Amino acid sequence: MAGVLDHLPSILAFTAPLPNSYDRIQPNTWSGAYQCWGKENREAPLRTACPPGIPNGFVSNFEIKSFDGCANPHLGLAAIIAAGIDGLRRHLHLPQPIDANPATLEGKLSRLPKSLRESLEALQKDNVLKELIGEKLVVAITGVRKAEIEYYSKNKEAYKQLIHRY
Repeated sequence: MAGVLDHLPSILAFTAPLPNSYDRIQPNTWSGAYQCWGKENREAPLRTACPPGIPNGFVSNFEIKSFDGCANPHLGLAAIIAAGIDGLRRHLHLPQPIDANPATLEGKLSRLPKSLRESLEALQKDNVLKELIGEKLVVAITGVRKAEIEYYSKNKEAYKQLIHRY
C-alpha cells in the first residue's frame, strides 16, 4: 500500500483516464483529492478498515477511491500492482494515517493531480512504473491520454456523450 500511495499521482493516468475524471477528484467530495491514506476516512484516496485483532500498521485490504468508472480495470490494476511491487522492493512504510479531512491540512499534504495533463506529467517522470509496466505500454497510454485531452478541449460538450458511451 505504501508503494501505491507513493506512485498515486502517476497511477491516476491509468485510473482517471479522461479530463472529466478530474472534475470528480475534488476536496470535500469523498473522492480523495490529497496524497494520503486513512482508516475509514472517506476523504482519503486510499483507505482501509483494520479489523479487530489485526496489529496496527498491518493492512490486509484497501480501497482506491480515485478509480474512475471510465478506466480500463486491467490497466489500472497493472499500475497498482507495479506500484505495490516497488513499495515491497524498496521496503516503503506508510506514514501515519490521516483521520481528519485532508482539505483542512492544506500545505501539509500534496494535492493529487488536478487534471489528466498533470497525471501524465507525473507518469512521464515515474521511471519505476515505466520499467515495471513497460515503456511501450506507457508510450501508448500517454498517446491515447493526450488525444483525449485534445478532443475534450476542442469539443466542450463531449462529456455529455460519456453517459451514452459508458
